[in-house]
Amino acid sequence: MNIASKSLVLFMLGFFMSGCAGQTSFRMPTVPLLSTDNESAQAINTSRSLLGERRIAETSEFYVPSISAIGFSSVSIQPSKNINQRRLMAMRAAKLDAYRSLTEQIHGIRVEGETTIGEAVLTSDKLAAALNGLIIGARTVKIEPTSNDTYQVELAVSETHINRLVKAYRKGLL
Repeated sequence: MNIASKSLVLFMLGFFMSGCAGQTSFRMPTVPLLSTDNESAQAINTSRSLLGERRIAETSEFYVPSISAIGFSSVSIQPSKNINQRRLMAMRAAKLDAYRSLTEQIHGIRVEGETTIGEAVLTSDKLAAALNGLIIGARTVKIEPTSNDTYQVELAVSETHINRLVKAYRKGLL
């Protein structure tokens, strides 16, 4: 094929393409979806109620666990001469240990550490843990002796209280 025939083919191709482009373009007609302002207000309210239902469904459907904790304490280390008073103090100390464990589970624990190295030798290693939180609605599940010298206390926080905490957290209150 020579140069003249190539240019003729390109000219004819461009001519046909320009003719086709004009025929294939079209415009979609516009049709109003709602005829009156009352219908549009009803449609907006329906959309809002559907979005509200979806928001409620998304925030209320999550797994809420029941959290429990166990605390231990020894009778013999309690500071009293009376054995019954030492038992009561051990039960109380075990209950406080269980509350500490619940607080760790719900609010978390802050751990700080410090390590000092001098001349490539470890000279000091300190580790501290702290927690702060409020436990509401904990109930005592059981208090029982595990041996002659130790008491065990189990506490639990119900799903209702955990659900309240989760909702307060999502609202940014915690």
